[in-house]
Amino acid sequence: MLTKKRQRQYLTEKEQRWLQELVIFDESRDEKALHRLRLEVKKIRALVELATVRSGKRAAAHFSGLKQMFRKAGVIRDAGSQVRFLEERHLLSEGHRDRQARSIQAAGDTFAAHIHQYRKKGKKASKRLKTEMQTIHARRVLRWYAGEIIGTGLLLGGAGNELHQARKKIKTMLYLQKVLPAAITERVKLNTDYLDALQEAIGQWHDAVVAMADWAEENPEGKRAVNQECLDKEQVVRTLAAEFQRKVHLT
Repeated sequence: MLTKKRQRQYLTEKEQRWLQELVIFDESRDEKALHRLRLEVKKIRALVELATVRSGKRAAAHFSGLKQMFRKAGVIRDAGSQVRFLEERHLLSEGHRDRQARSIQAAGDTFAAHIHQYRKKGKKASKRLKTEMQTIHARRVLRWYAGEIIGTGLLLGGAGNELHQARKKIKTMLYLQKVLPAAITERVKLNTDYLDALQEAIGQWHDAVVAMADWAEENPEGKRAVNQECLDKEQVVRTLAAEFQRKVHLT
């Protein structure tokens, strides 16, 4: 079983880490700190999704105190990722680069101005979540994983946002492997290497698609090249996804 003590300890650990990243960003404006902050919040969200098998919607409601911080950090992260993607392919004009840099800096300053609010709401959310946690028996965890695997398989047959949603489910399942007792993970038997390769392929494809969707500069040759890159990355995803039912579990 996944005890409430283990869940509370996990939430405390994640809270300490995202609070630390808030301080780092406030002092340095380092986008990597926001990436790490979002990673810790994603791990909290993963546990919340599992916790709903016992608490219904209450845990999800408490998590809402972290959502604004998570989303605002994501806007900055996505903008920075787009700039890096285009720069690596020499597709970013100096003017566009400067405009994006100013926009990212302004968003970072706005985020920093609300850090006190984010910290206050986030700590309150964490406190409520820890109060809400209840022991989850192994059979409930196994049923939850079975449902997530079925849902992921269906999403992998889709396109666009469905693939992105499939990646979220995969990452949630992988994050939870870190908090579950070994006795449960041995029964789930997830092929973590395969799933990590699949979610990474979807992530690379999604980053390319998002970068191109927001790129307005006229560069026919560059657009053709990146459009082909998007197609190539999608094919990698399709090839991996075709083996999902066979490879999702260790044999």
